[in-house]
This record gives sequence, C-alpha cells and structure tokens, in this order.
Amino acid sequence: MKLYSVFFLLSIAQLCLGHGYLQNPPARNSMWRFGFQTPVNYNDNELFCGGATVMNIDNGGRCGVCGDPWHVKDQPHLKGKGGESYATGTISKVYKSGQIIDIEVLLTMSHKGYFEFRVGDFTNTQVSGDSIGKLKGTLLKLQSGGTQFTVTEPGKYLYKIKAHLPSGLKCKRCVLQWWYKGGNNWGCDKGNCGMGLGPQEHFVNCADIKIEA
Repeated sequence: MKLYSVFFLLSIAQLCLGHGYLQNPPARNSMWRFGFQTPVNYNDNELFCGGATVMNIDNGGRCGVCGDPWHVKDQPHLKGKGGESYATGTISKVYKSGQIIDIEVLLTMSHKGYFEFRVGDFTNTQVSGDSIGKLKGTLLKLQSGGTQFTVTEPGKYLYKIKAHLPSGLKCKRCVLQWWYKGGNNWGCDKGNCGMGLGPQEHFVNCADIKIEA
C-alpha cells in the first residue's frame, strides 16, 4: 500500500510537467502542426495512457495502442467512433522497404527512461496491440544498436534517431508506434527498489505511414 501511495504522489507531480510527441514521421495527434488538414489536438504532447495512476493502477498496466486510456471504448487516436477522431487514415510519410529512416521525438520535459519503436501492416485490419498496448508488429532495430533508445537530456530536447525498417515489408498503410517508458518515478521490481523501477509513466503515439518496394 505504501508503494502505491508514494507512486500516486509522484505521478501527480509529473502531471505538472511537459511531455512530448513523435514529430517525424508526424503522429496522428501532431500532424496538424506540419501542414496536414487533420484534427487539431492542442494537448498532443499528453498522450500518456490517461496518466501513470490510470494506466498502472486503474487499468492494470495497460495502455491504448495509440496512447489513449485503455478503458476508453472509442479511443480517439485509435478509431474514435462516435466522436472526434484523429485516426483519419492520412499517410504522413512514405518510405522504402528496408530503409534506414530518420525518427524525431520532441520532449518538452524529460521523464528519463527509454523509447521503443514498432511497425506493423494494418492496410486491411484494425490497429491492435498486445496485452499491455505495444503494437503488434516488428520492434525496430536502431542504427546505433539494440532496440531501446535511452533518454539522456534533462530538459526540452529534440531527439533524432535512425532505425531500420524491416526488409520485405510493404504496405499501403503501416502504423509506426512510439512507445516511451519513463524512468523518473520510484518503485520496485522483484525486490529491488529505486528510481526508474516498477510502474512508470508512459507516452505512446501512432503515425500512419506507407512503405513501398
């Protein structure tokens, strides 16, 4: 109980800070910033699964695939039936199969932790994820090595990352997911306790892209 109390207080403190979004390729929530005629979301840097408390306590560690709270029936960044939808199907970037791509993430305040990127073909199917919300698809390998990009800068910063698209993957509509697990909350994992361990705040965005041969 003490763990959750401390976690709750730290989570509330984090809500006062800025966050971030995927800007290259432009995510559904942020396309309007880059000349696309898509719905405007002035809170596009706050797709944090409803917040740390909602995700980790109310929803059992689960997030919507594109950053909405998991429990919301018609998630506006996933499908948005019956309300405002940012899932317009608009392609924000076109790539070549197997290409090394440039990815840019703007953080308006660091939450430490790390990024992961996944891509999947959803040309004819609804975008979906695993049991906690990670996109069903391929985890991208970074040109620098590995699959996790560590957040290093303490404040506002534009991260520029190079990643490999899978060879042989072609799609009229693929989705690229940015999955950011923060690391500035105190918690415990398997008996080990400290900053960055245990439940953390997450930020998730989806970008609709096309991959050609």
